[in-house]
Amino acid sequence: MKYNTINRNYFLQTIQTFRKPFTAKEVLERLKEDENPMGTSTVYRFLDEFSSDGTIRKIIGDNNTTKYFYFKPCTDENHFYLECEKCHRMTHIDCRHLKNFSKHLSKKHDFKVSNYSLVLTGTCADCAKKA
Repeated sequence: MKYNTINRNYFLQTIQTFRKPFTAKEVLERLKEDENPMGTSTVYRFLDEFSSDGTIRKIIGDNNTTKYFYFKPCTDENHFYLECEKCHRMTHIDCRHLKNFSKHLSKKHDFKVSNYSLVLTGTCADCAKKA
């Protein structure tokens, strides 16, 4: 049973402020900036806990750096995300066309999808304007 401690709740509030994938080091720095530092082992314990329960997603980023991304609660068990290759912002999308993708796999490729979390990479509109 997980207890809602002050540190656990503050950690969750902190990771919700990131708009792109973050590292444990970035979380430690943000907590220090907010004058609520936590120990390194506490941060890693919370990252493992929230990764295990699906609150955050663990991603292997550039140079094999472990990064995490917070997912807003969603009632749908299947997820599609867009990740910008330039700014690394991730956006959850709910699109009926993508939901039909699993139906296509079942019908045309004889593969029944039970659950999915798919990240599509590309360039967001903001970064495209800057280019």
